[in-house]
Amino acid sequence: MNIVLFESLSAWWPELILSAGALFVILCGVWTKRTQPALFVTWATLVAAAVALWQVPVPTATSPFFGLIICDPFSYTFRWLALGTVMIVTLLVTGSRDIEPDAVGECLGLLLLIGVGLMVMAESVHLLMAYVAMELVSLSSYVLVGFLRDQRSAEASLKYLMFGALSSGMMLFGMSLLFGLTGALAFPDLLRATSALGQPAAGPLLVALTLLLVGLGFKISMVPFHQWTPDAYEGAPIPVTALLSVGPKATGLALLLRLINALRPAWPQLMWLFLGLTIATMTLGNLVALVQTNVKRLLAYSTIGQMGYLLIGLTVNSRMGLEALLLYLVAYLFMNLGMFACVIAVVNDTGSEALEAFRGLAARAPGLALMCAMFLLSLAGMPPLLGFFGKFLLFGSAIEAHQLWLALAGIINSAIALYYYVNIIRLMYSAAPQPSRLLHVGASLRLVLGICTAVTLLLGLFPARLLSALRTATTITLL
Repeated sequence: MNIVLFESLSAWWPELILSAGALFVILCGVWTKRTQPALFVTWATLVAAAVALWQVPVPTATSPFFGLIICDPFSYTFRWLALGTVMIVTLLVTGSRDIEPDAVGECLGLLLLIGVGLMVMAESVHLLMAYVAMELVSLSSYVLVGFLRDQRSAEASLKYLMFGALSSGMMLFGMSLLFGLTGALAFPDLLRATSALGQPAAGPLLVALTLLLVGLGFKISMVPFHQWTPDAYEGAPIPVTALLSVGPKATGLALLLRLINALRPAWPQLMWLFLGLTIATMTLGNLVALVQTNVKRLLAYSTIGQMGYLLIGLTVNSRMGLEALLLYLVAYLFMNLGMFACVIAVVNDTGSEALEAFRGLAARAPGLALMCAMFLLSLAGMPPLLGFFGKFLLFGSAIEAHQLWLALAGIINSAIALYYYVNIIRLMYSAAPQPSRLLHVGASLRLVLGICTAVTLLLGLFPARLLSALRTATTITLL
């Protein structure tokens, strides 16, 4: 048993380093009430975790901790996505004025804990481990959403908590029903058990899976489980909003993909449900975004619409769909976090989250306006940016799977989204600046903008290498 535990720990060093670092950062923040010591410990932890993750062997799948999690190419990719998200959001925290200096340590510590939860979500091959990982992410997120210490932030945190508690309870009920039907919670056992179930169990199995979908749909802001998203995004500090828009969405999709793979015999019954929810998610998100005047609420509904596009890759349930989903997730990470860096720069300068704060930005900060326009056009799927190539593959995978209505819905919604993205560009370039002074962008935000710009543009021009690297991650292992 000691040998098994040692081998498990050797494959899990990144998560252990992040967990220990999170505790030290929180203590550092409480003891010193200063930003710099907490930032130093945070970056030391992130660099150490990145080095440890780089050393993890990925060619073959291993199942540490007695089969509760799995380390395979699929989880390895999402562990890097989670770690990269936490690194970029740490830079956003540094560059934002939303969070009080005496609270930065606690914020960064909770951010590292969320990173641990995101990694474990992508690795889980057992329903109880998946639930623990989701709750670690959720409980830390509830606190971070309420970090602004005002009424709006407190209300957003409470709404987020209430919706989260309801979805968690329904998910647990679905797990208990699934366990009653199959006698299993581990994904490999679920695959064998559901394959042996007869027709009389088809109805209860569908009910159990629908309840599980409530919890995962809440995490990825799938319609109709999206109601918390705009309020939480608006009330949270902007770096926290950026985190919620990317990290939980990516690893929530990873967990959903593993669960669907473990319940393949039930997929014919679920496919039409996912088809309807995918179209509803992208359509509602984009239509409601058209009337938003607060940039954080607009990006909240934009996130819902983007999740609809990503769900196309899951719904078609093919190798090409999975490759397209992974590539678009990479694109979405950088173009969305880059857009939030632009929002932080504008809010720092104007103190306003209204779309009107972007008025005349091209005259006040030409470089920032150009990068902001690029991120918006990439989110809309315009060539030659990485977002275009991701959407091209997603819609192509739907056509290959003979889901023409799904591809058509994606194209129409992309056209709708282009309107509200271009509206921000119009404000930046065709309106008189208010105020007229030049806008200064801090060093940490410039670093984020440079990284996100380079990835969005260069990988959009030369996507073949990224696609080739992601192809090794498309095999979902269950053991």
